[in-house]
Amino acid sequence: MTRRTRPFSGFRRALALTTLTASLAAALPTSAAWAVHMPKVPELTASALTPFTQSEKQIWDAVVPLPDGRMLFEAPAWVGNPGPQLSVRNTDGSFTPYPDADWNAGEGDSSRRIIAAAGLTLLPDGTLWVLDSGVPDRKAPPVAQPKLIHIDTRKNIVLGTIAIEKTALHPDSILSGVAVYGNTAYLADSGVAGVLVVDIPAASTRRFLDRHPALTATRPIQIPGGTLNWGDGRPAAIDSSMIAISPDGRWIVLQAPGNYLARVDTSTFTDPDITPAAMEEIVTQWYKTPSLGGMTIGPDGTLYWSDVSTGSILSYSTGRIPRRLITDPRLTYPGTPGLDGHGHLFVPTMQLDHSAAFQNGKATVKWPVTVYQLTLPTTPPPT
Repeated sequence: MTRRTRPFSGFRRALALTTLTASLAAALPTSAAWAVHMPKVPELTASALTPFTQSEKQIWDAVVPLPDGRMLFEAPAWVGNPGPQLSVRNTDGSFTPYPDADWNAGEGDSSRRIIAAAGLTLLPDGTLWVLDSGVPDRKAPPVAQPKLIHIDTRKNIVLGTIAIEKTALHPDSILSGVAVYGNTAYLADSGVAGVLVVDIPAASTRRFLDRHPALTATRPIQIPGGTLNWGDGRPAAIDSSMIAISPDGRWIVLQAPGNYLARVDTSTFTDPDITPAAMEEIVTQWYKTPSLGGMTIGPDGTLYWSDVSTGSILSYSTGRIPRRLITDPRLTYPGTPGLDGHGHLFVPTMQLDHSAAFQNGKATVKWPVTVYQLTLPTTPPPT
C-alpha cells in the first residue's frame, strides 16, 4: 500500500507545483514591464534633428543646458583638445571659459584649475559639480590628485573643491563620470572598474565594487566601421565611465562604453551589515545596451543614451520601455546629451574615433564638430 501511495503523492506534489507556477506567472507584471528589445525603426524623422552650434577646434563630449538659456560644454584634454576644457555659450552666441579663464589655465596651482575635465552634473538647486580626473593623457600617469569642483551657475563662482582620497584609488585609476544626490557623490572609475562614493560634507571617499565584472570592459566598443581601436590597433578597453542617478537617489546606473547597463541600489553603500559576498551580488544587468557614447537621465527617471554603433539616440523609461528616438548619419559618435527642460535634447557629435587619442596623435576629425538639438516626441511610446 505504501509503495502505491508514494507515486500518487509525487503526482499530487507535481500538480500543486504546476498550479503554483501558473499562479505566480499570472501574478507577474505583463511583458511590457520587463526589458524588451530596442525597436529597429526610429520614431522621429531627420527634421527633428537640427544643428544648434559648432566648433572648429574642440571636440565636445558633454553638454549641460542651464535654465537661463546658456549652455555648458566639456572639451576633455585626453582626446587632444586645446583649452578651455569647460566653456559656456552665452545667450548671444558668444563663448567664454567657465567659470573663468583662471580655472581653465594651462599651468599654475593644480588645486585651483581644471586639469582633466571628466564629467559634469547639474543639480536642481542650480549648482554644478565638475569631476577633474587629474589625468589629461590616458596613456600617462596622473599629473594631479582627482577632485570635485562645486560651481554656483547663477553667480558663476566656485563654491569649493573636494580632493578624492588616494586610498580609494588604484595607480591606474582614471575617474570618468559623476552623479550627485543630496550630500553624496558617486564617481565611476574607467581605469580600474569600480564606484567611488564621496561623503560631501566629510570630504571622505570609499571605494566599492572594485573590479566588478559588470563594470569591467569585457566587450569591445562597436562603431559603424567595426571595433574602436587605439592608434596602435589594440581594441579600446575602457571600464565603467558612464554613471547617472535616479531622481529619488535610490539607484545608480553605470556602464563601461562597450558593456551592458548595470543598476545598483545606493542604500547598499551605507548598509553596515552587508557582507562582501552580498555586495558583489547587488549589481543587476538592467539592459543589453549597444555601445554608448554617453547617457543622461531626465526628471522623470527616463534614461537617454547615445548609441555610437548606429548613430542613434535611444531612451529607456522607468517602466523599462525602450525607444529608438532617431537614427541619423549626422550623429557621428554622439556623446553625452543634455536636456533643457523644454522638450529638447542637445547631442554633441564627438567623432571620438577620429580624435588624436585614437589616431596616434593626429586627429582626422571632419570639422566643424556640431551639437544638434533634438525635439523629443510628445506622444507616448508605440505599443
